[in-house]
Amino acid sequence: MSAGTLRGIDPVDDELARRLRRVTAHARALLELPPADPDRLDGATDVRALIEQLAARLEDAAAVVQYTDEHETALARLCQRYEARFDALARVQAAVALMREVTAPNAMLARAPAALCGGSRFERAIVSLVRGGRMIAEAAHFNADAAGARTAVQQLQATPLRLEHPLIETELLRRRRATIVPDAAVSPRVDPHLVAIMGAQAYAAAPIVAGSQVVGVIHAGRGAGRALDVLDRDVLWEFATGLAQAFESASLRRTLRRERERMRQFLEWLGARSGELTDAHITLERSRRSPLTPGGWGPGGWGPDSDAPPPPEGRDERAVFEGLLTKRELEVLRLLAEGHTNKSIADTLVISGGTVKFHVNSILRKLRAANRAEAVSRYLRLLGMRTP
Repeated sequence: MSAGTLRGIDPVDDELARRLRRVTAHARALLELPPADPDRLDGATDVRALIEQLAARLEDAAAVVQYTDEHETALARLCQRYEARFDALARVQAAVALMREVTAPNAMLARAPAALCGGSRFERAIVSLVRGGRMIAEAAHFNADAAGARTAVQQLQATPLRLEHPLIETELLRRRRATIVPDAAVSPRVDPHLVAIMGAQAYAAAPIVAGSQVVGVIHAGRGAGRALDVLDRDVLWEFATGLAQAFESASLRRTLRRERERMRQFLEWLGARSGELTDAHITLERSRRSPLTPGGWGPGGWGPDSDAPPPPEGRDERAVFEGLLTKRELEVLRLLAEGHTNKSIADTLVISGGTVKFHVNSILRKLRAANRAEAVSRYLRLLGMRTP
């Protein structure tokens, strides 16, 4: 065979053969193949081998492209799920922030179902309080069905759900976490009455844990035929946790307000007593018995109910009375004897109603009287004991 002829190919000129060898060598370099053996060089075979190698590489590249497309699609779905999750949690956190603006604990629970439905995909929500081993409905919200929500609360209050085995709610309170009940209509651990009121095949429930105590339960659903997923459970738990914290803070603020009012009343009383002590006359007497020691006025001494002999003749019994009661308490007692009410006494003595109530309770305690009438009776009896 001549130098211008390649094996397996019709005779061609030397220039075409050189071009073919140059192109195949370049193709091998691109495909990262070893150089062809010049002694075994067959142009057509070499070209076909190169074509097969290129086709295989292209198939691998297509597989890589397909895998990359699938991976990107899965990544896009994952990003979409996380974005939906972050958006759902942000919405429910905004709803909890609105609940924190409510200062009264009872009002907060009353608004909680509507706030939950407004900040999530739930369409129905019921908040119940846990009292005496029962769930007592407190408030409910059904989208576009306010009358149905009121009826649901009335029905649940009429027949409170008893928390006992094997109800899911009982385990829910023990484990203190949110859960989803997917087949509520057929589950033996679900109260059928509650399922009928919720009007859904599936619902979610979460406890309201304030401090170390479970104070209530939230039930939420999305209507008939609409399933719930993990995101719905997490959203409900986020809301229940935030609501519990806000409820606990509101309860503490209410307790602090009550204690502050009691402290204010005490300080008013203390100021009144300090004024009485400042204005009182000091009289020193020899061998005068203390009013509260045995033989004096008080337990074991003289008094309205005592069997001891009355004070000697000529002694002013009101002086003995004043030894037991303060000047202000005597003023309050005299006004009580005249038939004045607490408000009238407060206006007359220019003090608060809480201070009057404090003085009255002190008078009853010191006179060992069961009520105001008995205290007035003893006061009048003492006045009658006075000798001319």
